[in-house]
Amino acid sequence: MQQYQVDRPHAVYVALLSLQLYDALIRLAEPHDNSWREYLETAALLHDAGYFINKKGHHKHSRYLICYARETQFWEEPTREDIANLAYYHRKPLGMKKIRHLSQNSTWMALSAILRIADGLDRHHCQNVVIRHIEIGSQTVDLSVSGLQKEPWDHLLRIKSQGFSSAFHRQIRIHNLP
Repeated sequence: MQQYQVDRPHAVYVALLSLQLYDALIRLAEPHDNSWREYLETAALLHDAGYFINKKGHHKHSRYLICYARETQFWEEPTREDIANLAYYHRKPLGMKKIRHLSQNSTWMALSAILRIADGLDRHHCQNVVIRHIEIGSQTVDLSVSGLQKEPWDHLLRIKSQGFSSAFHRQIRIHNLP
């Protein structure tokens, strides 16, 4: 999908952050298939492919490209749809319609929440944020990071963390270390 001019450093970094979060958090989610880790990584790598068509609504364009691009046609249809939907849900607030759809499958909700947080951590596409520690408590998940600027931090807490508590039954708290 190189032809779609994805910001490769950002996509690879979001995939890395997503997998770090997945490995720490997935045990909190419902039983899952190991293939979901690969789906998450693929969705993270392709989540911004829609920029090729238009920045506005790029999440919708990403879903379309993943579903219909020549390069993905050898994937089984359910796999293609799952990855496309994960890429779609990485952006924008989660309204009631989106939450209802995600709630149909607890794994979708968990993977979507992880991808949203990972993308929010690299909001400026600079690969500056490093996850230092993830502590899982009975009521919260404390995510200690370094390199996070104030603006993406606010965005993370307001928009990108939506769905996290539904997926993991805990509130996320983000701590920006010096």
